[in-house]
Amino acid sequence: MLLLNTSPKELGLELVRVLFVGLVIGILGGLAANLFVLGVGAIDGLIREQMVGQSALSAGLIRWAALIAGAFGIYGLKQAFKMDRWHGPADAILGAHRPDAPFPAREGFISTTAAFVSASAGASVGQYGPVLHFGASVGAQVRALFPTRLTPDIYVACGVAAAISAGFGAPIAAVVLVSEAILRHFAVRAVAPITVSAIVATAVTPLFFDRVSPYSVTASPTDWGLIPVVLGLGACAAILAIVFMRSLLRTAAWAKARNNDLGMLLLAATLMALIGMLVPEAVGLGTQSVNDLLAGEKLVGEAALMLVAKLAATVVCIGLGLVGGVFSPALFLGASLGYLAGAVAVGLGFDPSAIVMLTVVGMAAVAGSVIGAPIGVVLIVFEFTRSYEFAVAAILAVSMSSFISTRLFCYSFFDRQLIARGFDLRQGREFLSLKDISVADLDAEVVEPATEGMTGEELVAHLRASHRTEAYVVDAQGTLIGVVPILTALANPDQTASSLIEDDYLVLNLSDDLQQALGVARRFVGEAIPVVDEAGALVGCLSEGAILGGTLDRQEEVKGRERN
Repeated sequence: MLLLNTSPKELGLELVRVLFVGLVIGILGGLAANLFVLGVGAIDGLIREQMVGQSALSAGLIRWAALIAGAFGIYGLKQAFKMDRWHGPADAILGAHRPDAPFPAREGFISTTAAFVSASAGASVGQYGPVLHFGASVGAQVRALFPTRLTPDIYVACGVAAAISAGFGAPIAAVVLVSEAILRHFAVRAVAPITVSAIVATAVTPLFFDRVSPYSVTASPTDWGLIPVVLGLGACAAILAIVFMRSLLRTAAWAKARNNDLGMLLLAATLMALIGMLVPEAVGLGTQSVNDLLAGEKLVGEAALMLVAKLAATVVCIGLGLVGGVFSPALFLGASLGYLAGAVAVGLGFDPSAIVMLTVVGMAAVAGSVIGAPIGVVLIVFEFTRSYEFAVAAILAVSMSSFISTRLFCYSFFDRQLIARGFDLRQGREFLSLKDISVADLDAEVVEPATEGMTGEELVAHLRASHRTEAYVVDAQGTLIGVVPILTALANPDQTASSLIEDDYLVLNLSDDLQQALGVARRFVGEAIPVVDEAGALVGCLSEGAILGGTLDRQEEVKGRERN
């Protein structure tokens, strides 16, 4: 954080560092995003070449073989690197909310590799989630090499912005989406490096790669009589997004309970191959299928079948372990739903051009609910359609969809994943950051323990000498066995301490975090809470005031960062 009395020289040097960081992360993030997308397309293209001219059964077997190979590859990666789980955008969000916790960059790179294998084999997974997390990992690594006054969360945000910008060719949307979905607040100190990263990543694409925005659409004038249809589409999109997210979580929970990673991967590969034989559009990333919908080249029945098949294929693949993102599948599902809404609108007498607009709106509405970035998604629509009218229609549907999905499900799919891991972002980053401070970091008061053989009279004398009202009783090994209040000791002068111990006393461990300590303090009634080490030995005590003071100091530090 720069102070008001910073000299011009210091300000200039810091600005150079900030711009340099944004430039480096933008280049690396842009290269990574493009190489991921182009690499997946190249490998998938080779597989499709082998399927050309083959019978439906033979083509299906070729795809099945590729998926089986991908399943073994993913299983091998998980075993070789001893991954307990795959990482993704949820970890990038958590990393931005816990800047003092080490960012798992290694796991991010390995998880992105696994997602690359999965997508290349033809699994129905997304590319932008893995690329986003890879960008965050790049940002974390750059910070290790080029530290500045910028906090770690800004480095992570720069990496995410670079990945999104390169993937969609939408730098403005990338800046807003990162503030909305990753940082969850707007900070002036973050604007410069994030903007530089986003713009540089967008510039990298045409400079080094023959690639443009993945989706192609020609905007047409909008009939504002479609507003009721747009709002209805938004409500339907919310329902579809909720079904999609709940199905993913339940399938993943079922697969985890089986405790057979390889078996689940092989099952996913087989089911994906079968779905692909029936509905080829459900295979892979589905970018071309979405463009076909945007061009109005599908029949209504085909669009409905594509929606059901893609939903089933994505739930099977991601739920059973073929790792990948949810953003691209959400766009596919939204496009299919919007296409069907367009067909309804045409049946009601609207111009056929409404199909294109509603397809785009459907994409935004479903994706906005899934990733929790309604404004960012609308800006993506605006940047790749260059249509103000499409963006206005999209924000109507996205607002309706997000309003429903946030109340019936959660803010996003990633938030629900984090809640399952014990991180509820709804509590705010101030409360969440308490997990980064342990009880060992607080100044515990050293106390003289009482022994279990002391009588009540001796305990009273002990407490008077130490000016305390509670005695902490330990055994011969120094292990805490209980607490005796002075009133209990006064009432029982002849009984031993071991017989006077209260059954339900509260205790803190050195390894507990400040959030856990605050929870204990809320239930505590007494003088101070005893603190023990891993072996249960008494090391001191903490008053409620000490815990509350540590909490307030931490929260003020986090607020200071947000206030720039």
